[in-house]
Amino acid sequence: MGVRKNARNLTSTEKAAFVSAVKRLKAQTTGRNYDWFVTTHMNYFAGVNGIRYAHQSPSFLPWHRRYLIEFERALQVYDPAVTVPYWDWTVDRSTTGAPFTADLMGGNGSGGNGPIITGPFAGATNWRINVGSTTSTSLRRAMGSNTLPSATQVSSVLGVSTYDASPWNSSATSGMRNRMEGWTTPNLHNAVHVWVGGHMGQQDSPNDPVFWLHHCNIDRLWSQWQTRWGFDTGHYLPAAGTTNVVDLNETLQPWPGVTPASVLEHGSVYTYA
Repeated sequence: MGVRKNARNLTSTEKAAFVSAVKRLKAQTTGRNYDWFVTTHMNYFAGVNGIRYAHQSPSFLPWHRRYLIEFERALQVYDPAVTVPYWDWTVDRSTTGAPFTADLMGGNGSGGNGPIITGPFAGATNWRINVGSTTSTSLRRAMGSNTLPSATQVSSVLGVSTYDASPWNSSATSGMRNRMEGWTTPNLHNAVHVWVGGHMGQQDSPNDPVFWLHHCNIDRLWSQWQTRWGFDTGHYLPAAGTTNVVDLNETLQPWPGVTPASVLEHGSVYTYA
């Protein structure tokens, strides 16, 4: 069982190990390499055969939980001790502090939405964008165009006891999931993507490795919600019979046999520090 830590608390050795594993996965040329994960997110960002898996639906949280697990396992092929750290953006809110330091994620882009110029992912030689929504081959950021979510906003979302509600999409006005995802107020997940900008503001957002730290924090918040309201299957909605939605026991593509019900409990796989 792995322990996912706050990025600000990583030792220099842990930072180096995480960066090394990410770059080795990127350098892999076959199989489930880093670009496979980018392509998968792009393919499932919108609906597949009319069903939304990754976004704007109840499966937003379980889909990304499984996605994180698969990514973490891919890194652990290179270093079994590596886990994905999380970025608590309610605390670390600057463009130069954790996790945007030169020894982890690097800093901002140049000239407003330009290539990042510091850190291990700066420039196409260090980190080439091979698949994406644009032709840019260097990782871009444009941090600070909006405000990061606050601890008060997070608390209000975690206080919503119902997981999701009809019409089960981005227009749902009640339920925790749509507030967590950010299509209604308060805006958590979406606001962070916009704040980082650049590639993080596009469908190919996993091209920016900070994607994983952000979604790790979203998963941590969902885990906190589950601790408060319940990890049982009654705390995922809808249960069954809903058109164009992944119900409790339906498959989370592209992972055969994986359902929302199968990922609700995560304690045997990882915990949060």
